[in-house]
Amino acid sequence: MKKLIITSAIALLSLTAMAQDRKVAVFDPAGNVDAHLKEIVREEISAIIVNAGGYTVLERQLINKVLEENRFQMGILFDDSQAAEMAKLMGANLVFVSNITPMGSNFYISCKLIEPTGRIDKQRTAQTQRGTNDLIGVVQGMAREMFGQNVSSGSSRQGSSVPLVAGLLAADGGNVYQAGRKLTPNEVRYLMASSEALQIYNNGQSQYKTGRIMQIAGALAFAAGGTLIVSSFNIDPESAEKESEQSRLYDKRDLWQATGTFIGGAGLGVGITGTVIKGKGRKKIDNAVNTYNSGSRAFKEFDFGFTGNGVGMVVRF
Repeated sequence: MKKLIITSAIALLSLTAMAQDRKVAVFDPAGNVDAHLKEIVREEISAIIVNAGGYTVLERQLINKVLEENRFQMGILFDDSQAAEMAKLMGANLVFVSNITPMGSNFYISCKLIEPTGRIDKQRTAQTQRGTNDLIGVVQGMAREMFGQNVSSGSSRQGSSVPLVAGLLAADGGNVYQAGRKLTPNEVRYLMASSEALQIYNNGQSQYKTGRIMQIAGALAFAAGGTLIVSSFNIDPESAEKESEQSRLYDKRDLWQATGTFIGGAGLGVGITGTVIKGKGRKKIDNAVNTYNSGSRAFKEFDFGFTGNGVGMVVRF
């Protein structure tokens, strides 16, 4: 009877311990990047951990206190043993450490979850183009994956429940799809992080955006030139009473028409150039998708697949 009571008590204590949230200490990312960027990344990671369920993020004040008492500073690079020691001092079950390293036009990101024993529970690495939005999107995807959420960096905003996993991609009109769902650029970068396709995709995206901006600017300039030419016809020199005034109005109309023709012609040229650049960007995006797919399939098969815009070319390897 006593053995039964003791066994039941132990089981009850075990269930209670399992029901408690695991405590996670999130440190500022290490690396040679701006302090405000580190703070944004840390807050984004903390928010994802809290929303994952089953975890409690330790207060920053407690973390700072322990670091100060041990003469450490936020934002320095801990080795695994130091992180484990910090976990013990803070009473944390896990420590989340990260490092952001600038590499030319890219960021290299490393994230670790370390237990008080020094064991690395999980680790992820990725690479992304420099820029706050791109970096945050990739870090969000890494944190979601490490804490068992959908990897899609846009899932919370778009309401998608489809997890982002490595697999076949399809390109259509400058967009990239997976299983019929349109991916955000950050989602594509996350999938391509460990592939040579990433640089091709980033270059293609840059050209695609530049071309689209030039198209819009060219269309606006062409419209402005046309408006100026049309407006010139509203100038009626014949209605002027004096010859000098008529001559001035003729000159004004000629000037408006010449200016409108120049602006409209320049706009047309910019628009055409933008279309060419956008087309090159689209081809690079297609090439990036093909490069990515070739790294995840052993055989090659050309087929058509459904995308968000209809039917697009799909390359299976």
